[in-house]
Amino acid sequence: MKKSFILGITLFFGLTTFAQQPNFEEFVPISGEQNPYEKKAINERPVIKYPYLQEADVKYQRKIHRIIDCRQKMNKILEWPKNPLYQYIYGYAIDGTLKAYNNDSLYSWMTPEHAQTLGSKEYTIQIPNPEGDPDDPLDVIDSTIREKFEAYKIRKYMLLEDWFFDHKHSVFKPRIMAIAPIFMLEFGGVEVGEQPMFWLKMDDLRPLLKNLELFNSKNDAARISYDHFFQYRLFDSYIVKESNMYDLYVKDYEEFKDDNMAALLKSEEIKNELFIFEHDLWEY
Repeated sequence: MKKSFILGITLFFGLTTFAQQPNFEEFVPISGEQNPYEKKAINERPVIKYPYLQEADVKYQRKIHRIIDCRQKMNKILEWPKNPLYQYIYGYAIDGTLKAYNNDSLYSWMTPEHAQTLGSKEYTIQIPNPEGDPDDPLDVIDSTIREKFEAYKIRKYMLLEDWFFDHKHSVFKPRIMAIAPIFMLEFGGVEVGEQPMFWLKMDDLRPLLKNLELFNSKNDAARISYDHFFQYRLFDSYIVKESNMYDLYVKDYEEFKDDNMAALLKSEEIKNELFIFEHDLWEY
């Protein structure tokens, strides 16, 4: 009776843990859902190309980095269990489908094997020495094991945007250039801060996102794609960096290092400056 009770408790917590920590390989694209009709629209949607832009037409440009936090209510759909964004952003990098770039300069890239090591943890344990005395419990050697990074731990994404004024078409708008998943960097089991894992070019990613459905809480027959989600800017975010001489994030400015509220206010100030610039372009 006691053994049965312990076994039941073990199975219960085991199943609970599995439910809370989905396996990357377990997910399948939403196209595998059963419907009373054949869904064709999502698979036939093309990538809407950007209008041609030449240097002479760009009278103003500003690079902006912003964070999308999936824990915010407006961004929760990015973690829809049937088709979460992280399985694609992470999966395309580690299987070599897309080039994973080392930084936001988007010049040098890493191998898929290196991308798989990012976020993983190494542990050193002691095991019996296979060449030693099997009867001596103290005859052990150190062995290093690596714990694989689980994609579901990605809760934030960083976007690299170019805001520019196109004089020819008389528009001031942003264009998402790249996206990076954010992970917690650890040294010796101590969390030292969040940082981008790698960068994927949005132009490379868009053809793969255009046929991936995003949950619609109002109507399952009117779902949009991940590409539409980003192009229509349906996310909530906050600015963490603007182009500057020292290439620093807002939180790394000397006056904001110990004041998170001041850094957030600076983020809103940058956002407002972009708004004022656009407002002053026109006469009313």
